[in-house]
Amino acid sequence: MPFKLINRLILLATVAASTGCQSIPNTTDNAGVINNVVAYDMQLSSNTVDDIQRLEIKLQEKSSLSETEAVLYALNNNAAFKALLIDLKLAKADLVNAGLLPNPELLFAFGVSNKPYRYAIDLPIEALWLRPIRLRTMKHEADAVANRLTQSGLNLIKDVRIAYAQAVLAQEQFSVTETSYKLRNNIYTLSLKRLEAGDINGKDILLAQNDAAIAKRDWELAEYDVKVKMQSLLYALGVGQKYNAITLAPNLVPACNVNEVDYLLTQSLGQRPDILSAQYLINASKEKIKLSKLGWLKFTGTADATSGLVNGHTLGPAIRSTIPIANQNQGAVSRAEAELEKAELSLEALKQQAVLELKVSHLQYQQSCHDLRVLENTLMPSMKQMTQLTENAYQKGDISYLQTLEANRQFVDIQMREVQLKAGLIAKYAELMRNSSKKLDAK
Repeated sequence: MPFKLINRLILLATVAASTGCQSIPNTTDNAGVINNVVAYDMQLSSNTVDDIQRLEIKLQEKSSLSETEAVLYALNNNAAFKALLIDLKLAKADLVNAGLLPNPELLFAFGVSNKPYRYAIDLPIEALWLRPIRLRTMKHEADAVANRLTQSGLNLIKDVRIAYAQAVLAQEQFSVTETSYKLRNNIYTLSLKRLEAGDINGKDILLAQNDAAIAKRDWELAEYDVKVKMQSLLYALGVGQKYNAITLAPNLVPACNVNEVDYLLTQSLGQRPDILSAQYLINASKEKIKLSKLGWLKFTGTADATSGLVNGHTLGPAIRSTIPIANQNQGAVSRAEAELEKAELSLEALKQQAVLELKVSHLQYQQSCHDLRVLENTLMPSMKQMTQLTENAYQKGDISYLQTLEANRQFVDIQMREVQLKAGLIAKYAELMRNSSKKLDAK
């Protein structure tokens, strides 16, 4: 009879070990997250530049760095994003820890006079049964981390594109203010000549002089703004102290054509990394409920040699198990169920937020496109014509300086407005791209 019992225990331990000894699942690493980010962005996925060392050489040679190249460089060098990627290692460590089995425990009593040595070996068998649940839980959480970091990468892309556009447009704004200063300084010079001819009085000269001084101040402030925007871009790229400035390519204003918002919602909503991350957290919460319902279980197999009729330490099998009469881990089960409910509600709230963000960014992008079209197709041509006519009339003495000044002010305001609209359009486009990102290899 004892031999049959031993054989059954050995068989039970073998079956339990076979269910518990599955391999540790693979998780996404840093390169995998960056590849996922690239796959979600249409512009990056169509780009063939993937050699970061080549981009580093371009920076060293002060060659022009395109927007796409700047984004790829930032994904591999931005310090804040690299710090977030450490969460992948933490998730991997948690997964490995979930797969570890507890060590057997040994009790050994040394023999003394009138008492032989005795020993017992305990093995927590329930760990073999609970290990697959723990592994599935941590695998879901690791996948949630990977998708959350993918969303962080898309956020970084948006920030870099906006910083790049602002740096390029700051240079364009500097050029506009320089033109404004030269124009107003020429008007001041013409005013001096008209003063000598007796056509105007000293008050008009002061107006022209002050206006030229203000334009010069704006020009100087625009120069500082170029440096500020460049530093913001360098920070986003993560170049540190290696470069004080980089050469930028002319920024292309995105074409004002985009799919309807309903199409974007259908194509991208279910593939957004933050929504996928929330779904994985729900799956992890479901596994935690299973684990909490078995949290009371303690089932220990023992090889016991603490007694015996012959020598005092005859080896025999034994088991020790918890009897769940008073404590069935009710509190942990209730907490796990509440966490699942919270995760499900968080997913629903995230979906609603994603819909709102996409619709708002789509409308704002259309609004920016409309404003820029009106300015470039209607206001800018008429203002250029009016400015030229007023300058010619002023040189002939047909109109006053104030009329010329007002015309030039309006023209410069239109030019500055154009720069602002370009910056706004690029920012809204980057926001729309972030909100409507769709993984290209998704079926």
